[in-house]
Amino acid sequence: MSRAIWSIKNIAARANLLGSERCFSTSSQLYGGQDSPAWRSTPTQMTSSEAFTETLVANGLTNIFGIVGSAFMDALDIFPAAGIRFVSVQHEQNATHMADGYSRVTNKPSACIAQNGPGITNFVTGVAAAYWAHSPVVVITPETGSLTNGLGGFQETNQLPIFSEITKYQAHVVSPKRMAEFTNRCFHYAMMERGPVQLNIPRDMFYGDVETTIPKPMIIERSAGGPSAVQQATELLSSAKNPVIVSGGGVVMADGVAEVQALAEAI
Repeated sequence: MSRAIWSIKNIAARANLLGSERCFSTSSQLYGGQDSPAWRSTPTQMTSSEAFTETLVANGLTNIFGIVGSAFMDALDIFPAAGIRFVSVQHEQNATHMADGYSRVTNKPSACIAQNGPGITNFVTGVAAAYWAHSPVVVITPETGSLTNGLGGFQETNQLPIFSEITKYQAHVVSPKRMAEFTNRCFHYAMMERGPVQLNIPRDMFYGDVETTIPKPMIIERSAGGPSAVQQATELLSSAKNPVIVSGGGVVMADGVAEVQALAEAI
């Protein structure tokens, strides 16, 4: 396998490799990018960290909140070239609250990441807040290496049970070959279930070469409600003497602010 473009620090040297090196969307700033890159349909050789990062890019992620940790350094190194800004915080709880707020404002999935063990346990309060706010936050939790699990490895703790009651879905990456699959699935569930999801990744899963495709993101559509329910609501509102509209975060999530404004003006 040829030398990865990320090991070459000089931008001009990287550009000279066009056509001779594998080139993903993480190099789009150098190579122009493609709307439908080959790896969307053709299995392509890349590292599992590249598969992870490419899937974040495919799902439109541009910011990720957290604290740097050795567990995910390989992926962190290629975030800038991928167009992903790593927003460093002073405490992991800040990262989850920032991701929660970002999702509420943009109505899009956001993500946070930290070091395994104590860094991840500091996520709990922020994830619980996101859970009750129905914010689609992808909580990325690097974990102690799979080969030392149960042996008291570096900052080892069983991270999945900690978040089991404050997430809508939990994924545990069991092989680098399934990195893209599980990462993509977490973004799907975050939007479908409207809440935080956990992507648990043993630190050794970030390393190694795989042959994989990067799946397209799923487009989540919301229904307008059942015809009889809508008709009943119309009759109740039209006959109300003092109608009151309680408009909360769900209106923003459903992209219905303009409709609620029009309704208020009509009644």
